[in-house]
Amino acid sequence: MNHHFIENWNWYEIETIGKKEEAVMKMVHELPDCARWMNDISEDTTNYLRIENHGESVLNGCLLYEREDLGEVEYDNDFFYFYVTKNYFVTVGLDIQKLKRMDKKGMLGQMHQCGTAAEGFFILLGEILNNYLDGIDEFEHRLKTLQRDLKKNNNKYLLDRIYDLREELLIWTDLTIPVEEIKLAAEEAFLDGITETKEFRRTSVRIDRTLNLIRHYKQDIDTMINLEEVLSSHRGNEIMKTLTVMTVIFTPGMMLGSIWGMNFKNMPELDWKTGYFWALGLIGLSILSIYLWLRMKGWTGDLLESRSKKHRFK
Repeated sequence: MNHHFIENWNWYEIETIGKKEEAVMKMVHELPDCARWMNDISEDTTNYLRIENHGESVLNGCLLYEREDLGEVEYDNDFFYFYVTKNYFVTVGLDIQKLKRMDKKGMLGQMHQCGTAAEGFFILLGEILNNYLDGIDEFEHRLKTLQRDLKKNNNKYLLDRIYDLREELLIWTDLTIPVEEIKLAAEEAFLDGITETKEFRRTSVRIDRTLNLIRHYKQDIDTMINLEEVLSSHRGNEIMKTLTVMTVIFTPGMMLGSIWGMNFKNMPELDWKTGYFWALGLIGLSILSIYLWLRMKGWTGDLLESRSKKHRFK
């Protein structure tokens, strides 16, 4: 599909790679300058970017613009190829339907205000970024919900949710960084011809805004992970401290019980009428003495004190 604009530049849109052959043959005839690039397009998809300066500056590459989580470690990645010059740009494989927020008619209306194809291409990138920002807004809602849940009651399931959000944030980062790279490459390729244009500046600000949000949310997630690590470490220390205190307190009782469990014939206290009560008293006294000694030293801490239900370190 060929979109022609008022300022005498064009957007050649090939919607799917599967229909590429027929469209490419027609476009190679119309645009011989990009013939080699179109013939080199394959279904092996990965982000890449190239700048060519053979007379006219050219920016071309492949951009991942959508990633759908299929569960486990699998993703459905959507790429499109682009070839940008001052007088036209070509896209191959861009499925506008997957960009839910994009209003294609409105976008084409904006492109009519652009003086060059390179500026029009940045309107397209800006619309892709708008979809990223919508996804990041949904991410923010889930992040705030998780922060409230973490404040109420932290457990191992919340830690799983934190790492799920961290993985999602990495996806948004991987989607946005290549767009920033295209912006920098366009500055190198077209210099003042693009950097002074309104749409380039608008998209640049949108890129910075997206990356600032990602950095901010990354700090939030790192803070929550650090908090969980502190809480886990504290719980582990409390458990070891409790076990140690309980072991020390009951050690005298176990020692005395092991003595009177021996099978020696000559143990006079076994014949005492009140020996059983003396043994219980001695065991109880030794346990109480050890406990009071530990408490006097301050080594029991708050282990035996009651806790508030709102206390985070429980």
